[in-house]
Amino acid sequence: MSTNNDANLIHMINQIAANLGGGRDEEAAATATCRHLETFWARPMKQRLVASLALEDADFSPLARRAATLLSTRLTERQSATR
Repeated sequence: MSTNNDANLIHMINQIAANLGGGRDEEAAATATCRHLETFWARPMKQRLVASLALEDADFSPLARRAATLLSTRLTERQSATR
C-alpha cells in the first residue's frame, strides 16, 4: 500500500510527464521526464519513487511509469559503476 508521500511523488511525476510529453514520442518524453527528475529531485525522492514502482496500487500514468523505470535503470547503473 502506498503512503501519502508516495502518492504525492506519483502525482508529481504524472504531472511532469504530462507536461513534458506533449508532442513527443513516448521514449523521448520518458527520457525528458527522467532527465528532469535526475536534475531537480533530491536523492531520497528519487529512491522513494523507484521503490513505488513495486507497489500494486501505485497510480502511475503509463508515461510516468516508463520514466520512473528508466530512472531506476540509470540509478542502478550509476551505483554499479561506483563499486
